[in-house]
Amino acid sequence: MNDRVDTDAQNLELLRRFLDFLYLERNLSRNTIDSYRSDLRLFFSFLESGMKGPAAGIDQAPLNDYLSFCSKSGLSHRTISRYLSSIRTFYKFLADEGHVTEDPTVNLGAPKIVRNPPDFLTLEEVERLLAMPREETPLGLRDRTIIELLYSCGLRVSEAVDLKVGSVDLEHAALLVFGKGKKERVVPFGERAEKLLERYLGWGREVILRARMEDNLFLNFRGEPLGRKGIWKMIKSYAKLSGIKKNIKPHILRHSFGAHLIQNGADLRGVQELLGHADISTTQIYTHFDRGTLIDVHRKYHPLEVVPGGGPPVEPPAEPSP
Repeated sequence: MNDRVDTDAQNLELLRRFLDFLYLERNLSRNTIDSYRSDLRLFFSFLESGMKGPAAGIDQAPLNDYLSFCSKSGLSHRTISRYLSSIRTFYKFLADEGHVTEDPTVNLGAPKIVRNPPDFLTLEEVERLLAMPREETPLGLRDRTIIELLYSCGLRVSEAVDLKVGSVDLEHAALLVFGKGKKERVVPFGERAEKLLERYLGWGREVILRARMEDNLFLNFRGEPLGRKGIWKMIKSYAKLSGIKKNIKPHILRHSFGAHLIQNGADLRGVQELLGHADISTTQIYTHFDRGTLIDVHRKYHPLEVVPGGGPPVEPPAEPSP
């Protein structure tokens, strides 16, 4: 029993040091650090349940056992890959700091990930969602502004939550956004978003604020910073009212932004900059959204599909019966 308590204490102390490193040295966001904490606690629980000793004392075998356990548990390749990434980063830290003499993850293979295009909304669905908030009320105006920015600027929810009043440059119609790893980027917005922001800053936010002192752009009904959960609930509620049947989450508006830009001929590098993707391979997933459009274009314009004088292709005669 004492050995197990000691093991748990050792693991938690190493985890604390690792998370401090991520925050102080890597400057990662609180949400990312929480993900590392959650992933590694699951790994530690597996080690402890199997009496495999402290995390700093294992070789590759328990790691293989853990990946096998995750796979048999029905977890997706993407989830297992994320767990493995967290574990790799943890052991690299331990090796660099001298807590382990050898990194047991060096020769570990990673599960192959099949990247399926995420869901996105059609333009008509976006307009239906935007039409739900009542702009004549302060909270309705706030909600309409948030949805507009998530879509027209391709913001992550965390980026919208972190926006300050000073992040808005109405003169140049742009937002100063801090993305993953506190990376800064400037994102332009259109005339519709500009008008919403002007009204929200000039009236709606002041009513919600109730003479409080607060820098965050978006506030809850108490005049305090609006959180991720609040935005998630708000969008789910409006999606239900709009009759959209898809599984709506705030991130779907960011996906829709990327997909619609690509569909309308935007340059992939430009979309990468607007979305704040570190790797263009992440942006390339939006090119898969356009398969349906490409099929329609092929049917409409390919010489073997087009019937002279217009109209659909003529159906070939049926094969004679044997």
